[in-house]
Amino acid sequence: MKTIGIMIERQRMYGRRLCEGVIRFAREREDWSLRIVDFSDLRAPRRLTECDGFIARVMDDEAESALRKTGKPVVDVFFERPRKGFGAADQNARFVGQMAARHFIEHRFTRFAFCGYNGRSYSDRRLESFKRCLELNHFGCAVYHTPRSALKDFNDSVVLKEHFGIASDQRAMGAWIEKLEKPVAVFCSHDMRAYQLIEICRERKIRIPEDVAVLGCDDDELVCLFTHPTLSSIDQNAVEIGYAAAQSLQSMIDRPGTVPAPVLVKPLRLVERDSSRIYPVDPPWLSDAMIFIRRNISRNITAADVHFHVGKSHTLVDAAFRKTFGTSVQKTIIKERLSEAKRLVQETDLPFARIATLSGFSTVQYFCTSFTATYGISPSLYRTRMANESV
Repeated sequence: MKTIGIMIERQRMYGRRLCEGVIRFAREREDWSLRIVDFSDLRAPRRLTECDGFIARVMDDEAESALRKTGKPVVDVFFERPRKGFGAADQNARFVGQMAARHFIEHRFTRFAFCGYNGRSYSDRRLESFKRCLELNHFGCAVYHTPRSALKDFNDSVVLKEHFGIASDQRAMGAWIEKLEKPVAVFCSHDMRAYQLIEICRERKIRIPEDVAVLGCDDDELVCLFTHPTLSSIDQNAVEIGYAAAQSLQSMIDRPGTVPAPVLVKPLRLVERDSSRIYPVDPPWLSDAMIFIRRNISRNITAADVHFHVGKSHTLVDAAFRKTFGTSVQKTIIKERLSEAKRLVQETDLPFARIATLSGFSTVQYFCTSFTATYGISPSLYRTRMANESV
């Protein structure tokens, strides 16, 4: 029986989901016994030596040194930076940033910003992929630069305690957000940063999402649903990260002295809530029409349903769509169906029949034909290509 030390904070949804993934792996085996290791145990080396391996959030050199002295294999699920001899499992930041940028672009935003913790690896990686995707679509990105005083509190208050309160750098954040030209779409490095930004906007009478649309990362429901308005967020697939970390640790146990390559897991989905549920277009009822289409994409809605929802005539609605979006209401519905189908093909392992239903296609055959005609590649080949690019 192998005793596996799990040193992961459990106050936050992200940490608990990591633990869920490790537990899922352990239940598939008969030779893993899991033990919770608190961060305070780093100063109790005898307790650490009782473990045969570790899955840990290695947040600083002190933690690295203590775990290294045990001589046991370690898989790092914090991955602030590569640590020699340690395995690693983490989110695939490239897909996180792409997902955020695509969400805002699809909502017709033209101004973008990022608010995180510059100098922190996880935040910097998300920023770079977000910026890169925006640049490929010919957009720029304003960036908030965190004061050093706020960076010092990162590990303790944000990671370990997940302090549910106002930012220590609230004045700097407030001055920054007020200067941004609006409407603007802001991607935050994680949910607590997004919560802090929304609270600052509320204090300064900046409307969410009309002036500032906000997107977080982690999909911590306690934070997202306590926030007003409720917070849109990216689910990083932490359960799968935890499972992948356990697989890596087992390979290190089976083959002593070997270190597997870091495993980067694609995010699971983007959960849209009220903080980004808007299209910055005029007249305002056009935004309502687009939200109606996206909310009902799995239903077999038609242009007539949209006309009825906004309470406008067919002629007026179609003319507004053509002027703003360059196409008719019905073609917009089809475009949104295909966009949702493409996302599901790339981001999930769902069978195509289920994807057809979720994206509003009457049959899987119609879905496959439409997808191939629009994107020049079949759904199966597209899924394979995207899977290979994520490696």
